[in-house]
Amino acid sequence: MSYDTSRKKVAVLAGGYSDEAVISMQSAATVMEHLDRNLYDPLLVQIDKDNWWVHTDDYPSIKKEDFTFINHSGDLVKFDSVFIMVHGTPGEDGILQEYFEKLNLPITTGSSYSVSGTFNKFGTTSKLRDAGFKVGDSIEIDSLSEASSHNYLEISQKIGLPCFVKPNQGGSSLGISKILKVEDLQDAVQSAIDTGCPSVIIESLLEGREFSMGVIPDKDGDPTAMPITEIVTENEFFDYEAKYEGASDEITPADLEERFAEKMQESGVKAYKLLGCRGMARIDFILCEDEPAILEVNTVPGFSKMSILPQQLKCAGISIKEMLTRVLEQA
Repeated sequence: MSYDTSRKKVAVLAGGYSDEAVISMQSAATVMEHLDRNLYDPLLVQIDKDNWWVHTDDYPSIKKEDFTFINHSGDLVKFDSVFIMVHGTPGEDGILQEYFEKLNLPITTGSSYSVSGTFNKFGTTSKLRDAGFKVGDSIEIDSLSEASSHNYLEISQKIGLPCFVKPNQGGSSLGISKILKVEDLQDAVQSAIDTGCPSVIIESLLEGREFSMGVIPDKDGDPTAMPITEIVTENEFFDYEAKYEGASDEITPADLEERFAEKMQESGVKAYKLLGCRGMARIDFILCEDEPAILEVNTVPGFSKMSILPQQLKCAGISIKEMLTRVLEQA
């Protein structure tokens, strides 16, 4: 092979099969910009349903049977590890993880079992609740059944109003609705179904200040909590516009009493371990009645220049380059 074998060849995987592909490409660009070139030789690999290809001059296709490609010199190029930056399917639902496990290629996320589990919001909430974490009440609706076949009055009485309706598997706040009236539940469920998700979750509203916190490996590979960010949005909730179009203030570090910050950081690291997370993750909280409640766990968190985790790394005095090296060494 003609490439420098003293540096590990890393595939930075981006794109995907969902509406989050655009954000994924932005996240991957940050990884490509900051990976330590003294240690790694990264190549951006973009995937969609029709093709997987490498961002080099001739854009060669990846051979899916072994995740290799032929470069412009005719050499077979293999990768030493894969940095997964695919948000949504197939990067956060375990599909890619299972594929790379079969090829015995190191990856920067948890296992296929762990990642597929956390991608299921209802399953994750149930597991956290059973382990003693504070979470909201929720009901799961199978998207294969007719949206009109459910007793939404009964559901609203059990969950309470206002409530949230969201795709059970998805991210970037796509397809989420805040519901004030029972009459709006059916349309909201249909809207979530229209994102292509196999099921929908109806979740109780937890009122309080909203926060987000990254968890990354420390120098020894053990999970460590990042400084906490408070989300203050002018929208009804932290939706796509608030996340990616500037309709929110993200305050890092959050102006938060030390006792609450410690509770949140301890809870986040415990949840990370319980759910089998690896690499970088982000956990969203509501401070509800002086107790942090977990809203969501993101195993391939956004990593664009507008994302929360880079802000927290800067606050902690950890360079993006250093953090990416820790994640790859853990892989």
